[in-house]
Amino acid sequence: MSETGYFPYRAHKNRPYIAEFLSLPDKDRNWNSLVQITLARTRQSFGDRETIKADPKLDQLVHSCCMHESWFSTALAEFFSGGQVVFHIAPALKDAFRYSDLGDATARDLKFPFPNSYIHIGTDVGLVFNGGRTRLEGVFLSEKSHKDGKSVSMTLVGSLLKAPAHWGERGMETFTFHFGSDEMDMPLLDGAKKHLEIQGRDPSKDGKFSDLSEFDEDEKARILESWATQAEDRRLNVENIPVVLECVRMVANALLYVSQYPDDIEDDFQDGFPPGFREKIERSQGKTLARNLSKARNSGFTLIKRVGGVFERALQQEASLEGIGDSPSPHLRRAHWRRQAFGAGLSQRKLIWIRAARVLGGAVRERPYLISDGAVSGNTEETGHSVRAVRETQPVPIAHIHN
Repeated sequence: MSETGYFPYRAHKNRPYIAEFLSLPDKDRNWNSLVQITLARTRQSFGDRETIKADPKLDQLVHSCCMHESWFSTALAEFFSGGQVVFHIAPALKDAFRYSDLGDATARDLKFPFPNSYIHIGTDVGLVFNGGRTRLEGVFLSEKSHKDGKSVSMTLVGSLLKAPAHWGERGMETFTFHFGSDEMDMPLLDGAKKHLEIQGRDPSKDGKFSDLSEFDEDEKARILESWATQAEDRRLNVENIPVVLECVRMVANALLYVSQYPDDIEDDFQDGFPPGFREKIERSQGKTLARNLSKARNSGFTLIKRVGGVFERALQQEASLEGIGDSPSPHLRRAHWRRQAFGAGLSQRKLIWIRAARVLGGAVRERPYLISDGAVSGNTEETGHSVRAVRETQPVPIAHIHN
């Protein structure tokens, strides 16, 4: 499947409930109404309730599609109303992230340059989820503050390997999970695994829920029917653990990297951006600029934040020096994050990325990866090198994106 347009823009077009939501009066256009419309229209796309209830497997699929789609609709709306930030990771850096250990980094360590964003991973990583139905393409990220502290949610999205019979089955294009308050201070992979395992438990076999003696027979029947309908969701939560952990590895590495090395972020046009749109955007400003950006996005093209250009150039520079006066390289040590002392009396700690290293030889020895004037620095102390702040993207209401 072509990735000319990033997933958020393609998804916006093939979900008819979005047009219904946008047609509501401003006062009625809120998250609750969006979710209710999503649930109702997704279920209706499968047929009447009697037909669905008559087939237990279909009933479970419909429930999963509705729940996944409702979570996704919220993530999509937050993406469009939150500035439409797309991070595109350079191939070499993405590959490094796949083999970079997160150490004891926690969800609380993740710094979000934007509350809502989309990280493009790309189908070339070969990850599938939702029972082998979907090829992973990217992840929506969201950080929220509430009375219990902060929570982090990730919505995996991708393309269905088999064409859906109707748009409602696109609920299987997505999978959302959260780092709740109980998992925020756990090592990232442990926290993600714990959350998914809890979500995968069968309540009828869980001691905390299995005792239904306080309910009458009708209520028991309704509860058991509800649990049975959710069986597919529980199964997917467990089956998706391996791909979710790989996503967490890449996404967490990307967020840690962006917060530590903001100079390696570049505002850019996405690949294949039409020259005509590019010229109009570069020449315009104000309302005209917003209108031209909207037209480009309607055609599936957008501005992005490209991450890893400095990293790739550093690798190329090192490769050109490879083998000059160096001994052979017996093995590589995996890249990883570690807490490094800094500040007065080295009393504070910060996360530093240690790139993959050639042990006992080679040009790239183990060291923190720091960016200074577009080059790699091996200094392990505070360098005081200048950094460029990530430029804020102006929020654009979802209602104004696709006219």
